[in-house]
Amino acid sequence: MSLMADIWTPLRRCARRARRGVAAVEFALTLPIWTALILGASGGTYALLVSERCDRIAYTVTDVVTQYQTITLADLSDIVQAAGQLMSPIAFGASGMVIVTSVYQPSTGQPVVEWQYQGGGTLTAVSRIGTTGGVATLPNGLTLNAGDNVIISEVFYNFTPLFPSSGLFDIGQIYRTAIYKPRLSPLVTPPT
Repeated sequence: MSLMADIWTPLRRCARRARRGVAAVEFALTLPIWTALILGASGGTYALLVSERCDRIAYTVTDVVTQYQTITLADLSDIVQAAGQLMSPIAFGASGMVIVTSVYQPSTGQPVVEWQYQGGGTLTAVSRIGTTGGVATLPNGLTLNAGDNVIISEVFYNFTPLFPSSGLFDIGQIYRTAIYKPRLSPLVTPPT
């Protein structure tokens, strides 16, 4: 019996070493897949987070502006500066811009941009709604009734992926809008 045990003991050791070697090879073969999954999941989560924060900025800025009865340039400056806080801990300043636009629908003709305000960041962006005094291009097929006034906030953000060299989430510029009607009075008078 001890002779048989002496024969099988080295074979068992050899089999254990072989299993460890197979596990190491399997790990080495699957490591690139695990790495891609982790990078993709974290990069995708980051892209969704930035997109959600841009949405939040657009809706919050529009909501706050529409709560004023009359609004000043100082009020608008304070409101759009909050964009940086809403984006925190992601930097907004050099990569973002908020444009607040007041649009009025006269009794006849096209809707008109009554005033605009830009701020919140240093990104150069041009409003897709229009320019002050010009005809407004309303997003998403929105139509206004005569005498309606809406506030539209546009958020522009130059997105930089978490892992730029991966090429997975090269979104470019994120653009979000929010549209609310002023609650207390029409905000058609340009702020001073």
